[in-house]
Amino acid sequence: MKIRARDLAVVIVFLGILYAVFFLNLLKPADELSYSERRKLAQFPELNAETILSAEAMEGFDDYAVDQIAFREQWRRLKARFDLNVWLKTDNNAIFVEGGQVFKTEYPIRENSVTRLCGILNYVNRRYLAGLNVRYALVPDKNYYLPDKSGHLVLDYQAMSGLIRDNMDAEIKEISLFDALTADSYYLTDAHWKQETLAPVVNAVAEGFGSALRFDGNAYTEKTYAPFYGVYYGQSALDVEPDTLTYLVSGTTENAVVTSIEKPGEVLPVYDESQLGGMDSYNIFLLGPQAVVRVENPGSPGGKELIIFRDSYAGSLAPLLLDGYAAVTLIDLRYIRADLVGDYADFSGDPDVLFLYSATLFNTSDSVQSPPQEEFVSPFLARSER
Repeated sequence: MKIRARDLAVVIVFLGILYAVFFLNLLKPADELSYSERRKLAQFPELNAETILSAEAMEGFDDYAVDQIAFREQWRRLKARFDLNVWLKTDNNAIFVEGGQVFKTEYPIRENSVTRLCGILNYVNRRYLAGLNVRYALVPDKNYYLPDKSGHLVLDYQAMSGLIRDNMDAEIKEISLFDALTADSYYLTDAHWKQETLAPVVNAVAEGFGSALRFDGNAYTEKTYAPFYGVYYGQSALDVEPDTLTYLVSGTTENAVVTSIEKPGEVLPVYDESQLGGMDSYNIFLLGPQAVVRVENPGSPGGKELIIFRDSYAGSLAPLLLDGYAAVTLIDLRYIRADLVGDYADFSGDPDVLFLYSATLFNTSDSVQSPPQEEFVSPFLARSER
């Protein structure tokens, strides 16, 4: 009798928990966004004869049930701890923590991706940049600065640098940034570099173009926002400390005139503080992802301009280069095809041109749009022409 009573109690408790979770999820309002994962969550599917007969409703409900489960973040953290502490995995979804800093494994080198991006940049160079002062710079991801690489797979950055050098047009010279950065140059919970650490990068870029510009910390006032939850904070599902985001304000950044082809007619700020606390606070820097952004410096004594073909790293660097130029134009080939760039950017007037891309984007360049096939310069052709 005692055994039967105990079994009955176990069944009752189990069913109680099961039904409690069921009704809790049933009554819980659906969340629209996951800030930790930076994505929209699945919503309850539309129910009608067509979606039910095609099984679309059931598939949609599966996604909805996974995304909207109660205590979802707690379950994710529990799974991450279980994987690391019980299964003794070295990472969780390719993300790991070393010395309080969060890293994401990027491995191995994808040669086709690297040469593909080189080919697109060669296309831009040959179509628009003949006779201009053109440079490229590879931004190493923070895995390069891991204090101990023995337990983790990391890219061979020297091999990647050599691959890029071999496949870029010979007249495009390299600006090396490897010695201008350290592990402390990057956020703890994000892939990006911290703007307040970029003085050596500013100086390296200026020297690469023969510019007299040098970073002057006295010209800037630091403003901060906390907590800043970088992209790895949510992806890791681990208990890590959030960052403080610092942005540098000066008379130049305050008076700059920012325009974007995606917001015609609007004059925008260098630092859009409305982005702080949103899905990605890093978008405070020059509007975040945009096809073409132009930043004019009314206080510049000269007329020299800088054009940067870039990924997201340039957003925080460009404001610090503005003191050396009358204008800085940012072009993101993930959002505009290279053959259309000439409609929105002016290459006359002998501007300096910088191709600034992270190792991560070189290694995963599918997001960069290819020019029309009949005009595309093959990286293998570019190499054979040398």
